[in-house]
Amino acid sequence: MTAIVSRLVRSRASVAAFFLLLVWCVFGLVNVRYFTLANAASIALQMSVLALLATGQMFALTVRGFDISVGAVAALSSVVAALAWNQFGPAGLLAGAAAGIAVGTINGLLVAVVGVQPIVATLGTLIGARGLSLLISNSGQVVPLQSPQMILGLAYGKWLGLAPLAWLALACVAFAALMLRYTLLGRRIVMFGSNPDAARLVGMNAMAVHVAAYQITGLFAGLAGLAMVMRAGGGLPTDGGGMALQSIASAVIGGTALTGGIASPLGSVLGAAFIQSLASGLNMSGISPFTAEIAIGAVIITASSVSIAPQLAGRLRARVRRNRETKNDT
Repeated sequence: MTAIVSRLVRSRASVAAFFLLLVWCVFGLVNVRYFTLANAASIALQMSVLALLATGQMFALTVRGFDISVGAVAALSSVVAALAWNQFGPAGLLAGAAAGIAVGTINGLLVAVVGVQPIVATLGTLIGARGLSLLISNSGQVVPLQSPQMILGLAYGKWLGLAPLAWLALACVAFAALMLRYTLLGRRIVMFGSNPDAARLVGMNAMAVHVAAYQITGLFAGLAGLAMVMRAGGGLPTDGGGMALQSIASAVIGGTALTGGIASPLGSVLGAAFIQSLASGLNMSGISPFTAEIAIGAVIITASSVSIAPQLAGRLRARVRRNRETKNDT
């Protein structure tokens, strides 16, 4: 038992787990309705979109980049999926995932092949994806599904206490974790993020790996768009605003390194749960949504700072050690 506790403490996801537990304890004391299984199930459903976006964002961060277009891509994917559903039936949902992969491919090619900075490349695709979703949805109108009862059951049904959509989101995260740990592509993504130059020297096709990481980010944005469709019963062209930064915060709070080479799928989910739990608690407490946004921003900054503190401490120790070695040499 002691070994298990020690391993959890050393885990990069431990910071997210600590803040999540803290949020639940605080709001559980403030509002007795917060600390219930029903509220936990509701938060699990609400965070499904953010959990998928955070997991996808994790791959871009692991290769020393990021993607601020994921929220807009999720909205575009939801519209594409809804339009395709109305034309081809449930199989049309695949079009939503394909749209996410397509935008991820564009991002990957711009960053890895053309050499555009991630902030510029993904800002461009954010604007383009948002504009395209407004265009094909008739100027931002919600695109309702024909016969949505089947898909709405995934969001508002219950299976082992949670909505099927929440289980599907967790299954996607588990798939990402298994891919990183047990597949060649996953290990190469981590290796590239750790040291791109060394990865090239050992013969890795670094450009292909770099593009693949952004494609996976796009895929998870597409899956988040499908989650939007399942929750709303239609495509939502104007949704996803602000979720890109929340996805980055979730991944970083969960232990994914901003400097690349370290990924934490479990931590990304816990980070998303922390952000969603905080927002839910503030809402249930009757706090103004504007005040709530300020509080959420402040807490995210605090949690992110704590999560990267070990990295900063490691850099400081390395710098002190180098200075000592230089003095000894002289």
